[in-house]
Amino acid sequence: MVSEFELIELFNNIGSEYNEQNGIVLSPGDDCAIIDLPLPIVTSIDASICDVHFPNNASAKDIGYRAVAVALSDIAAMGCQPRAFSISLSCLNQDISWYKDLADGFTNIADEFQMSLIGGDVTKGPLNINVVVYGTPYNSKFLKRNGAKMGDFICITKPVGRAKKGLEDFQNNKSESSFLADYLRPKPQIELGKKIVNSASSCIDISDGLLSDLNHILVSSKVGATILLDDIPITSDIDDINAGDDYDLCFTLPPQMMESKFYKIGEITEELGMKFNSNKGYDASIKGFDHFKNE
Repeated sequence: MVSEFELIELFNNIGSEYNEQNGIVLSPGDDCAIIDLPLPIVTSIDASICDVHFPNNASAKDIGYRAVAVALSDIAAMGCQPRAFSISLSCLNQDISWYKDLADGFTNIADEFQMSLIGGDVTKGPLNINVVVYGTPYNSKFLKRNGAKMGDFICITKPVGRAKKGLEDFQNNKSESSFLADYLRPKPQIELGKKIVNSASSCIDISDGLLSDLNHILVSSKVGATILLDDIPITSDIDDINAGDDYDLCFTLPPQMMESKFYKIGEITEELGMKFNSNKGYDASIKGFDHFKNE
């Protein structure tokens, strides 16, 4: 029988070797953690629910890694550096080895980004992992959604739909698929955020679908866009433009800041709304994921 305090002890020291560099004055073991840094702190929270955000038969290591990774994607979208995270875990599993694997997944991503786990909570209930992440700017600048300007290029850096394909391959037991990691272990684009923080005018992470998330930029910036459907790199078919879970960054930047590593998929316009151009006969509409509409 697994005990709450046994689990707390299991997670207690994850990322503790990074406490000093991350300004962690008081780590897990008290009622609150204390962070002391001479910089603004950005924070975000994401819920990962079994059979909504990950399959129930995914490995505990992948579940742990993924839950933190998707939350970190918001830190990347702000052009910031990860510092720490906290976890609220609800689970019915009584197998201690499963929790050890989960802790390994948390440790994997904590080591990858040199973050400290600074606290959390453990309760008995349906599998649900809530992750709060904390970050700081690399300099005085942040990436936001509301800065897109007329004439800016709209960019992404990798094909859309890779995570969708990864989930399909996982469900079809294609264990050798190169797309599995795109879904089970998405890579938060922290380095990309750092790279573009001084040049991009707006940014968002692609979690609910490219068009849906890009639309948030347009609404926040009070601008429109012309989308070049033929130039969007896709994995399977044109429906990939509305697939979620890719966790790339979609960003806008002045034309003179364009780089060959970026895919230009459109331009910002003064006229509101999203217009689509295609010489291949593609048609599109915004069909992003909505937890209260999608089933």
